[in-house]
Amino acid sequence: EQRTTGKRGTRFVYSSLVAEALALRSVVTECRRRDVKEVRFEADSAQLIQAINQRSPALEIYGIVEDIILEDIIRISEEFDVVVFSWIPRLRNCEADLLAKQALASFEQEVVVAVFMPPPN
Repeated sequence: EQRTTGKRGTRFVYSSLVAEALALRSVVTECRRRDVKEVRFEADSAQLIQAINQRSPALEIYGIVEDIILEDIIRISEEFDVVVFSWIPRLRNCEADLLAKQALASFEQEVVVAVFMPPPN
């Protein structure tokens, strides 16, 4: 069994469900790129795992832009020899929770400062 962890930031995500779906799509894509044949993905979002396993959209994920996230996960996952998407309780997902909290703590808001010069006399 090989485990890999990582984190990556993004500018703005309007819900934790969409953030988890984007993260899962990223890791599914990376495993496929590395030519992994058998894989098990675990997430503490029951709604996301259910949507993937039942091949049905979670209403919060699906929208004008986001409808592709779930479709991508399903399409890419079909290329593995063996793939399992499992729900795990948040208490068993401490490692991912810690990475997410560290990413939030290190995120710095961009601040725009405008300087207005007085008109010349």
